[in-house]
Amino acid sequence: MKKLTPFLILGLVLRLVLMIFTVHPDIRGHNLAAYLIAQKREFLGFYDHLGRLPRTHPLVVLYHDGLFIYPPLAYLTHAVFNLFLYPLYPQKLFNLLILDMGQAEGLAGFGFLTFLLKFPYLVADFLGLLVLRKILDSKHQFLGSLLWIFNPVTLYSAYMIGQFDIFIALFLLLALAYPRLAPAFVGLAAGFKPFPLLFLPFLPGSKFKNITTGLLTYILLILPYLPSQAFRQYALLANQTDKTVYAKIMVSGSQYLPLFFVAVIALFWWHYFSPKSQTTWGWQLAVLLAFYSLTHFHPQWFTWASPFLILAFVHKPKARLPILALLGSYMLIILSFESSLNFGLFGLDYSLAGILSDQNVSLIRAVFAGTSLAVVIKSA
Repeated sequence: MKKLTPFLILGLVLRLVLMIFTVHPDIRGHNLAAYLIAQKREFLGFYDHLGRLPRTHPLVVLYHDGLFIYPPLAYLTHAVFNLFLYPLYPQKLFNLLILDMGQAEGLAGFGFLTFLLKFPYLVADFLGLLVLRKILDSKHQFLGSLLWIFNPVTLYSAYMIGQFDIFIALFLLLALAYPRLAPAFVGLAAGFKPFPLLFLPFLPGSKFKNITTGLLTYILLILPYLPSQAFRQYALLANQTDKTVYAKIMVSGSQYLPLFFVAVIALFWWHYFSPKSQTTWGWQLAVLLAFYSLTHFHPQWFTWASPFLILAFVHKPKARLPILALLGSYMLIILSFESSLNFGLFGLDYSLAGILSDQNVSLIRAVFAGTSLAVVIKSA
């Protein structure tokens, strides 16, 4: 660990700079829910908070009723930090951020506020490093640690756009580190976003036990919120789930093959007959790369694959070149999004939309999908 200290310090400084000087509007939703839970004691009622307000209330006009679209852990985790850190917040500035981010950005103390709001990700990030080092053997720990510290995907998703997907990566790492508890950890990861539930059939051991344990963990997390109409309408089956069937082949006038599910089912049967042809993390990486290749994924979702890509890079030297090509394609795709997800994070009014047209980005996505297949093959 002593050898790693200078890199830890450099990585921390880099994170602090990004935490203070970059911000994305989505940071408001997670932290408004955290405030309602921790400070207003709306532990079970926060999903319905906006729906109970008058239709002319500024929060309703700005966000509408469907602001809270994720499972409970996405907000409860932030609420734990809010409970302890809220006294340190510039509270008037926090309230202004929720209502008028543009005005709040220009005021003194805004960088300190964004640091506090992103602090939970710093904790999850450090814990992820510790768990990753537990998984790696001693000869691979240094390289794996460097890749985690300077992982551009995490730096971007957690510290620039302020998304909580680093928690999902942490629980997926815990599932690898503690195989007996893996289904429960996967269920906890689904408590932030449901996608990890698809990993349950690919865990070692009894498929029935793994699926049952993982689903039960997830159900117990959401059970207290099922009476909430807003939870059922906006979070239980969020609109993002539709993205899994965007890529399709029509087989009749009204029926189609959803390509992502075709890929997952093919992987399931491959795992069923040859479970040892991939490592546990290799199977999970295969499911994720199929998802990214066949959906219009949100950039922060790529964080879920970070632990598995690091393990592949460390243990499978032949996979390193395609992994780098994969990251290059990912970064180009990010640059094709609206400016608030790239140059706008630094206050720059600039876009590469003219160069990265839909046609060009489609070709980049083709490179990404083809390279994903190469990564899966070389990770075996």
